[in-house]
Amino acid sequence: MLLHGAGGSAHANVPLQPSRPARGTARAKPQARGPGLNLAQSALGTLALMRVAKVATRATGTAASTAVPSVLRYFRFHSELPHPVPARRSYVERRPGSGWPEQCPPMQAASAFGWDVINPFEIQFDPGKEGWEIHSSVEVGGGDLEERGDIGAFDQDNCWQWDPNQVLPHRISPQVYPEIRNQAKVSTYLYLQTPPGWAVLMSDVPNLKRRFRILSAMIDTDWYFPAHPWHAVVELPRTATGEPIVLKKGEPLCRLTPVSRGTYAAREMRPEEFKKLYYRGQAWLDENGRPSEDPEAEEGVLDIRGAYARDQRSVDFEARCGILASTTEAMCTA
Repeated sequence: MLLHGAGGSAHANVPLQPSRPARGTARAKPQARGPGLNLAQSALGTLALMRVAKVATRATGTAASTAVPSVLRYFRFHSELPHPVPARRSYVERRPGSGWPEQCPPMQAASAFGWDVINPFEIQFDPGKEGWEIHSSVEVGGGDLEERGDIGAFDQDNCWQWDPNQVLPHRISPQVYPEIRNQAKVSTYLYLQTPPGWAVLMSDVPNLKRRFRILSAMIDTDWYFPAHPWHAVVELPRTATGEPIVLKKGEPLCRLTPVSRGTYAAREMRPEEFKKLYYRGQAWLDENGRPSEDPEAEEGVLDIRGAYARDQRSVDFEARCGILASTTEAMCTA
């Protein structure tokens, strides 16, 4: 394991072969480096992530979870980097009271759909004369991955910006670079795999407002397996002013959502279909609603507070930890 020392000075290094960057891309690196960090090597462990229906979990408990096939499998670049975690229904702490957006059941369901990639190192962007600049970055050595995976591995930076002179993975035209100067790549330190016909939507965390955003990308994880971990693209404000922007350690970096690849069609309902659906909805209101307590409400208006949330059909995202060296599987709690 290696990390650069502070101030860009000499740093401890574990010789790796070959020594060129894993991405094959020239990239600009900041002059200053973050504080050194030594992550001890640990036993091999991977997680298989699962999508589990709540009804199945409630009916059979843990047995239902272990029986569900994995929708997403991943491998961490280093054994002590964080695992992805199931998304939460809310990410904002509010004062007591009703009416907050985070109390809306459909918004809660959207916020909780998928897994969060956890940022392992604090990343700070400082406003500079030519735009945002990375205050410091961390380089994680590939030795741990070499030992666990029995492969050749390269060191991996946690964050880097576009290089106007880069050739790989693609060139950047002179007129394009000023438009993307406010972007940076942040490594997830995760290798991803999905079953045939499944992809992964990498995106920002829904309903979480931050001074930056993660650009959405649909990645083909059922056939493309790069030699480097997947990265997310963070976009900062176009104008580099004000206080530094910090991506805190331990907070969600981006969202991973499994997507079944296929053809999806939308069509307008026929009038008789709409009429049937409308009266079905009215029947649900009559069964679940109660007279409104609003003195200004018209007669017959029903209050369905709590009814939608009670009948809401959502999806659980869980993590199952399988020790590959053994046939025994251990459940990991998130």
